[in-house]
Amino acid sequence: MSNRPYSFYLQEFLTWLQNEKACSVHTITAYKKDLEQFGQFLNEQNLELDQLKYRDLRYYMASIQKDQELKKTTLSRKTAALKSFCKFLNREGWMEHNPADLLSSPKKEKHLPSVINEIDMTSFLDDFLLGEEPLQLRNKAIFELLYSSGLRVSELVELDVQSVGKQKGMLRIFGKGKKERIVPVGEPAQAAIERYLESGRPRLLKKEEKALFLNQQGGRLTTRGVEYILEQYVKKGALKYKVTPHAFRHTFATHLLDNGADLRVIQELLGHESLSTTQVYTEVSKSHLQQIYRKAHPRA
Repeated sequence: MSNRPYSFYLQEFLTWLQNEKACSVHTITAYKKDLEQFGQFLNEQNLELDQLKYRDLRYYMASIQKDQELKKTTLSRKTAALKSFCKFLNREGWMEHNPADLLSSPKKEKHLPSVINEIDMTSFLDDFLLGEEPLQLRNKAIFELLYSSGLRVSELVELDVQSVGKQKGMLRIFGKGKKERIVPVGEPAQAAIERYLESGRPRLLKKEEKALFLNQQGGRLTTRGVEYILEQYVKKGALKYKVTPHAFRHTFATHLLDNGADLRVIQELLGHESLSTTQVYTEVSKSHLQQIYRKAHPRA
């Protein structure tokens, strides 16, 4: 390995994640933070990348787990970042062997995704998302679309105005890894978007901007912006429980499954590479059915 600083190899890796793997900004930011922490460990232990052995990585993972009491999901991500980094360095010839080959991730805790029931969803969309002010029209369009099409919030905020006018009732989405898929848009969501484009967006627009959903300054709305909007509605009692915007994607899939949609169709609509990822919604659906049974059956 050439005598270059750790920051050089880290930046090369992050550039590869962005350009070759087309990873999301969220993933790249998280991996950068994780690997900067690993770089501090190397400095403290006076270790060079080409000196690393499996036991060094095991010691590092054990030490951060002990010091920070990390959740399994966080520890899994840090392990994945380290494994991917070492594999990259080895493949590029900057590391003679890959010490992370045998490094294993902790088993993930199983958490069923949060789902909003149909009555609460209908009440939220029809009773709380009212008004003709620009931000009210925008918010109505946002949450109708999230529930109608099962978009990731990152996919929603990346939409441009031209995305919604090409084929009525359908959207072309570029998801993780720039993978393309076509998703349907229900009539209530279509109507909400049209009202927003006619009477909401023009009043928010302050300069040339191609983004579909705008913030109060006239720029592209961010994922954090959507989270904040939902938080304000929850505080006002629009929903009885705290949820994130991603719950609308989970709810979209679960309600489709509850009403007879094929699991592989849901997989395609969500843009999941593996059917096993989609199968978590069968567990949610079972849980939902059990709740209904316990409430409805006299001898449950």
